[in-house]
Amino acid sequence: MKKIPVKIVQYTISGETKKNVMIDMLDTYDIEGDVEKKLKDFKEKYFDLVEKAQRIIPKEKSEKKALFYWKVGNLFSTFNKNVKNEFEITNYNSALQRDFGLSSRYVRELMIFSELFSEKEVDDFIPMAIYRALVWKKTQLEEVGELKKEKTRLLKRGKNKEFVGRENYKKELNALVKSKKKVSVRRT
Repeated sequence: MKKIPVKIVQYTISGETKKNVMIDMLDTYDIEGDVEKKLKDFKEKYFDLVEKAQRIIPKEKSEKKALFYWKVGNLFSTFNKNVKNEFEITNYNSALQRDFGLSSRYVRELMIFSELFSEKEVDDFIPMAIYRALVWKKTQLEEVGELKKEKTRLLKRGKNKEFVGRENYKKELNALVKSKKKVSVRRT
């Protein structure tokens, strides 16, 4: 099945700003089924995402703790799972920037964060920068078989209120991956 290319647009009519979802008329000929219904369903899902995200965004930046980021990441992840097989958002980066003030890279990181940790595991004592450092190393940690152990270690540190700082944590993760790669090279 071919994905439906959609564009999330913002325009102004008589001084009132509006947002909508559009599709190129030529693309409608290649789509099986009721195009209007599919587009309406997508539009509802996207603007529901925007509304839910805006409801949980704290007013003060200092209130943006790790749990807030997990909730936003979970919203994006759920939305993505619901639409990824059927729709392709042709201007996703600009829509994310406009509607959420986030880059597509940051949204991907939040989605990985929400998939890697359950809501119960998120500890607001652990700064989001620390969680992001783990997300950045996720693939490498998986490759060396250390992701679960490192996640457990990070959660234990949070529970014990051990603050290491992002740069120090990044160095620890780099050293862990490097040491495990050396061990696997020696074994072969």
